[in-house]
Amino acid sequence: IDDDAAEAAVDMDVDENAKKKKNPDRKRQKKEKGKKKAKKRSKKRKHDLKQNDDDDEVDMSDGEDSDEESDEQRLKRLKVMRDEERKRREREERERQALAMSVERFAIPEVLFRPSDIGMNCGGIVEAIVESINACDDIYRAAMYNNVLLVGGNATIPGFRERVESELRKLAPTNYPVRVYLPDDPVSFAWEGAVQFSQQDGFQKQFSIDRVSWEAMKKAGKDQSGIWGERMNNIVRK
Repeated sequence: IDDDAAEAAVDMDVDENAKKKKNPDRKRQKKEKGKKKAKKRSKKRKHDLKQNDDDDEVDMSDGEDSDEESDEQRLKRLKVMRDEERKRREREERERQALAMSVERFAIPEVLFRPSDIGMNCGGIVEAIVESINACDDIYRAAMYNNVLLVGGNATIPGFRERVESELRKLAPTNYPVRVYLPDDPVSFAWEGAVQFSQQDGFQKQFSIDRVSWEAMKKAGKDQSGIWGERMNNIVRK
């Protein structure tokens, strides 16, 4: 029994020694296999990055030159940037709403002074001012020529005030001073004046008519000018 046991022990020692000899080979093979897998993963990662660059067609995200960029890559990048800029400008040109103007900038405002240019048989804005002043009593005309106020969007046209004052001076009596005034905001100036006027004491009583009185006057056969004419005459008498 002792001999058999000794022989078995010897066999076990031989097997252990054989395993020890095989283990280094197995570890080396496993290490080499791991290196191959890591190399394959690295290669795949580089391939994915290159594919993303090809999809974007731009090698540099900020559009700046790189020391590692080849001449071919730089030319390709510049070509892509140029094409993108051209497409952007074409898109803006299609979406832009612009009206090209040449002599219209002068011809359109000129109609305000000479309506006959477009076939209208009437006077211009300066003639309308003169007619309005002449419709008033003589004692007010000198003061009105000296207090012409321009309001509305057309008054913002460059040189509009100077043109009105120059042509009005030619049509006004020589002994009347002419002054044309342009407020800071001619668009809202009339509205602001109406607000101040309506806030005066007694405005509603003197310059307004309630609905019942208005309808009663209309039923009596009075027109709008007759109603307000009578109203103004009563105010003047007071």
